[in-house]
Formats: sequence, structure tokens, C-alpha cells
Amino acid sequence: MAPPRQLGARIRWLFLIFILFNVVTAVPRTLHGDIAAPAWKFAAVAAAAGLAWWWLRGYRRNSFPAWAAPVEGLALAVIGYGSHNWLVTLGLLFVTVSFRGLYGSWKNALALTVSMFAGSLGAILLTEPHQMANFLQQTAGVPPLALFTAAVAESTRRQEQAAARERVFARLGSTLVTTSDEETIRRHAVEAARELLGDLPGNWAAISADRPDGVSEVRVTLALDSGKRCYGSLLVGADVPIPAHVRPSLETLAAQTVLGLRNAEHAEDLRHQAFHDNLTGLANRPLLRDHLTQALARARRGSPVAVLLIDLDGFKAVNDTYGHGAGDQLLVAVAQRLRDGIRGADTGARLGGDEFAVLLDGMDSPDDAALVAERLLVSIQQPLVVAGVQLVPAASIGVAVWRGHPDIDSLLHDADTAMYAAKTAGKGRVGHLGEQGDVRILIPS
Repeated sequence: MAPPRQLGARIRWLFLIFILFNVVTAVPRTLHGDIAAPAWKFAAVAAAAGLAWWWLRGYRRNSFPAWAAPVEGLALAVIGYGSHNWLVTLGLLFVTVSFRGLYGSWKNALALTVSMFAGSLGAILLTEPHQMANFLQQTAGVPPLALFTAAVAESTRRQEQAAARERVFARLGSTLVTTSDEETIRRHAVEAARELLGDLPGNWAAISADRPDGVSEVRVTLALDSGKRCYGSLLVGADVPIPAHVRPSLETLAAQTVLGLRNAEHAEDLRHQAFHDNLTGLANRPLLRDHLTQALARARRGSPVAVLLIDLDGFKAVNDTYGHGAGDQLLVAVAQRLRDGIRGADTGARLGGDEFAVLLDGMDSPDDAALVAERLLVSIQQPLVVAGVQLVPAASIGVAVWRGHPDIDSLLHDADTAMYAAKTAGKGRVGHLGEQGDVRILIPS
């Protein structure tokens, strides 16, 4: 029963304390009366205790059912008859309307006022009809009081809803700032939509092209369209109609979700540009080094790792003879042949100019590296048409297998040594660095 922090809840808490105080003080005045029969006094005390329990229960659940109003009116009539004191009845009427008017709709507040007034009026007519004029004069303020408390309840309810919406959007905003993963953004957007629907029965939300199976009718459909790309639709539904005041919040949520998805897409593009070669789409040097660092950690646990350095022979002549456009076409073609010749677990990279690299990670045997290099060399040297001219690319490949190298630079150095040995031996060859530091030259058949 500690006072809550939210304004609306604190107001209801204060009125609960006030109404419980009035019920408790009404009990001694009822018991000390000498007019009503003992049975009616007992009934009045029981009704007062029942009302106190009922109000405390409703406060904790933050709701009262519509059928409770006539029952509470009857309980108030029993208390009034058992006390034979119109002032007790009058006081309970005012505090009950004050407290209970804070729950439910305007219609519920009106029904409660009528029920409580009828119960009080019946008790006065049966016990002190000569006080009827005084009672009616004093109760002239009951209807305005009911309207006032209903207005206070509606105002605080809207304020709490606005505060809840702000918290939802604040959490979603934090997610959009801290993540660029589209699935995470979609998941948080769906959770935010459910929160905006509040306690609507059967509420659900999804981001999809179709309505999910097993849910109620779709009540709101909002397209997640940035103008350049459609990310699907935000679908929202419930077992009851969605209130009109929720729609603007859902539209704001959809706009924020589109912004987050678009930013995630841009972030992914920037990340790709930062770690991939713009011309060929292969990994660049920083990404290759990152993958090498991870691969060497696995190599120390027994997983074979090798690096292939590939240098195109005669590439400068292609640029000088046919132009840089033709040279770019040749580089793109070579990159595609590398992609086609390696596994998904391997990494193909362009280090710059006409120099490429391949990281072979998790091979079955260290000897597989030379076989892969020979196969790649045969693929690279297949004829192709560039700028309307048929060319036969040539390349030299250096192979170095990890054999306890202390770092990635030493492994790359050995691959570079093997590649220059192959180029010196006549180009179009594979240089394979052995365990003793000797380079074995291989000529693919």
C-alpha cells in the first residue's frame, strides 16, 4: 500500500485511503446507534467490510466490473439502514462517487452515481424520511463530483498513455541507435507495437507481407516503405476494435521502423565498402588480415591453414594497350574465377592493383593448398574477351601453409616469397614453400 509514483495511480491511492477511512469511521457510529435492530447493525458492518475489501481489490487490479455498481448501491443502502444516520449515508455516498469515478468510462461513472444515489435515497426513505429535504440539498453536488472525478480519471489516463508511448519510442530509439541488424529492429518494432496496444484483448503485431496464421482480423496495416524500398508491412490486430488514438502512435512507430531499417541498410553498405574492394567485391586487405587472425587461432588447434598470393603477369601491358577500362574488366573476371574456385569457408581478396590473395581455412590436408592453387591457375588462364579482344590471362601463385608461424605477417611473407620464386621461374607457375624454406615450382598441366 505504499504510494505509487505515477500521477494517476497516486490520485487513486489518495482517494482509496480517504474512502477506507470513511468506511472505518462509519462502523462505530453504526454500532452505537440504538434504533436499528442488532441484525441490521451486523448486516451494515458486514456490508461496510465487504465494500472495503471490494474497493481494495479493485484498486490493486486497477479495474471494476460494470455489474459492481448496483451491488455497491445495495451495500450502501444496507449500511444506511443499519446506521439509521443520514449523515453516515451522505458521507459514504460522496466518497464512493469520488473514488469509483476514477475507474471506467463516463457511462460507468453515470451508472455508479445512479446506483449509489438510489441506494442512499432508499435508506433515507426507510429510516429518516424527515431528513429527505436536507439529504437532497446536500447531494446536489454529487453529479458534478462524479463528472469531475471522471474528467480527472480521463485526463490522468491520457497522460499515462502519453508517458507510456514516450517510453516505448525512447526504448525503440535506443535500439535503432545501437544496432544495425534488421532482424533485431523488426523484433523490437513488433514488441513496441504490442506495448502501444496496451491491454487490448487478443492484441498482436507482426512485420510481414501476409497476416500470420491463427490470429484475429487485421485491424491496421501500415506499409514500411522508404520510397526506394518496401520493407514489408506492420500488421496490427486485436479481438476488439483498436482505439482511434492508438493509430497515430502506430504510424509514428512505422515511420521510426522504416528509418531504422533504412539506416541499417546504409550501415551494412558502409561496412561492406569498408572491408571489400569496390571494383571486384572481394575482401580487401584489412578484412583478409582479420580473417587470417581468426584462422591462425584455429590453426594452433590443429586446423590446416594456407595463404595463396596471386599476381597477374603482363597486366600493365593490358592497361597500356587496351586502356584502364579493359584492365578493370580483366580484374573483375579474375575475381569471379577466384570466387568460383574456392569454398564458402575460404576468403578471396584483392590486395591492390593486379595482386590477389586467397585464404584456405580448414583444409583436409596441408597438401591440398598446392592442388587448389593449380586449379585456380588453370581457371584464371582460360581465354576471355575484354573490350572486344580475346585475351589469355597469365598469373603466378605463391603458396604458404601455416607451420607454426608466429603471426600473419610472417605467413604472408612466405607466400610472397613463393610467388616471386614462381614468377622468376617463368611465370604462369605455382611456387610452393616447403617446410625447409625451399620453394617447389609447379606447372599446371
